[in-house]
Amino acid sequence: MLRAVSDGALSYRDRIVDGPLDGAILHLGTPAVLAALLQAGFLVVDAFWLGRVGPWALAAASTAGFVMWFAQALGEGVATGSGAVLSRAVGAGDPTGARQAAAAGLGLSLAGSVVVAAAGLAATRSIFALMGTAPDVTAAGSDYLRIVLLGMPAYWAFCWVAATFRAAGDSRTPLRLLAFAAAFNLVVDPVLILGPGPFPRLGAAGAALATVGAWALAAALGWIRLSRLGLRPELPEALTPSPAAWRALRVGLPLGAEGALFSAIYVLLTRVTTTFGTPAVAALAIGHKLEMLNFFVCAGMTSAATTVVGQNLGAGQPRRATRGAWRTLFLTLLPVGAVTAVLVGMPARAVAVFSTEPAVVATGLTYVLVVGLSQPFMAAEVVLMGAFAGAHRTALPAAVQVSLTALRVPLAAWLVSRGWGVEAVWFAIAATCIAKGAILAALFARWQHRAAAAQTGR
Repeated sequence: MLRAVSDGALSYRDRIVDGPLDGAILHLGTPAVLAALLQAGFLVVDAFWLGRVGPWALAAASTAGFVMWFAQALGEGVATGSGAVLSRAVGAGDPTGARQAAAAGLGLSLAGSVVVAAAGLAATRSIFALMGTAPDVTAAGSDYLRIVLLGMPAYWAFCWVAATFRAAGDSRTPLRLLAFAAAFNLVVDPVLILGPGPFPRLGAAGAALATVGAWALAAALGWIRLSRLGLRPELPEALTPSPAAWRALRVGLPLGAEGALFSAIYVLLTRVTTTFGTPAVAALAIGHKLEMLNFFVCAGMTSAATTVVGQNLGAGQPRRATRGAWRTLFLTLLPVGAVTAVLVGMPARAVAVFSTEPAVVATGLTYVLVVGLSQPFMAAEVVLMGAFAGAHRTALPAAVQVSLTALRVPLAAWLVSRGWGVEAVWFAIAATCIAKGAILAALFARWQHRAAAAQTGR
């Protein structure tokens, strides 16, 4: 088995620790960006078909989506943590450590997903009561959420599979797995939602079943393909606590908590926006969608930063590791800057893609102009967070992210109390985004200096 790990997982190592950096970064990042876009496709397909059932079905999936987002963020954080530990072992040429990290990641994913799913199922009724949704939305949303939560172990397992491949330097296999899953969802979604012919019309519950089925398919195919890396642990090994599991938790929990808390903060920010009427809420939703293209680029490239930094640190090359982080950010800023220039250059047209209502376009235009200028800082925040994960230093950066994101709500409310309009919300988003990017860049530069000094002193 150790030979298999060496020949499989370690086979990608030379490209990342010795080859041209830009080539290694693009080899890792480009498939990950495409995979992130495919994940967004799940939401688009669901929304398309649920919209044909009725607005209540679309609202049911959207409201349940807040809890799903929370659970997914925790799973992605745990997977990133185990991937960071694994990439360090691969960079060090340590097949035993790589196997232990993979086993720890699987065990954490299985145990964590069961706990999160059980908690969500117990709280489903209270969650919808808190949101105050209409009875038909509550009924359909509860069904949707229960199915998704029952399938959460499959999602966490897939996150672990994808992180394992990427940590080993293979980002193409997760893309292929997501392509299979997306194709499955594309075909099954309308059948289960609309119920043509002999099939039952399940509405929102059908969308949930199709999504869970796609997750299970991707996880199963990934599990089969992991054998070629020699990183498919036995279940007893995965469920045995180990030092690798604690290291993965230390890296991944801050990331998962940050993503989960972001969903809750976003709900509160939406409540502030509702005081300005439906056009303002619509503008916020549209602005968020316009940002998503840049975010998916950054999210894909952050996995490249994690692997490049982790493997090069494991290989005893901190200077190459930090140079790789900054090069990843530079390569990310190129497409992000291009998209931002287009949005800021024609903000009204960008908003009009989603709505032609004059009030929505006018309000959304200011969102694009104000928040659009903060996008390069968003790239710095997301990519450098991935670099910190590769360095196993996530607690302080995650604390900065959470605290500044949470600041958006009181900052927006205070500005509104001082007579600002809905632009108060847009300013709060942009200002905190700029602050997060700048602070994380300063923190990473400080860590880089310390890492270089430690290497010189050896």
